[in-house]
Amino acid sequence: MDNEKRKFYVSIESGEISEYKAGNNDDFIIYGDPEEIIALRELFDDLKGAEGATGFRAMTPYKEYHNDDENDSYDYHFMKCYKMLHNLGDEATKQHIETMPFYDQFDKISDEQ
Repeated sequence: MDNEKRKFYVSIESGEISEYKAGNNDDFIIYGDPEEIIALRELFDDLKGAEGATGFRAMTPYKEYHNDDENDSYDYHFMKCYKMLHNLGDEATKQHIETMPFYDQFDKISDEQ
């Protein structure tokens, strides 16, 4: 398998990862090999699934946010996505993510949940 890192444009909102800049798909610029890009796509899929679960949970009015597995799962996958974007990002991407309020929590994010 070709393990050469290539440039990709990433849109968090749409979950798009593309080698071509088009529209607003350049929230972040990253460099990754095929295995890393597949792993990032899987993280985006996991985040989307976790997001759907939080929507269903939101319809349960008696369940508190701080005691909620669905929201914990979403937060975990959200952080994993941003941690990976930081690891693969160009300098501008790294600098931008380092200004985010949750950046100092990356060392608490494990590869397993």
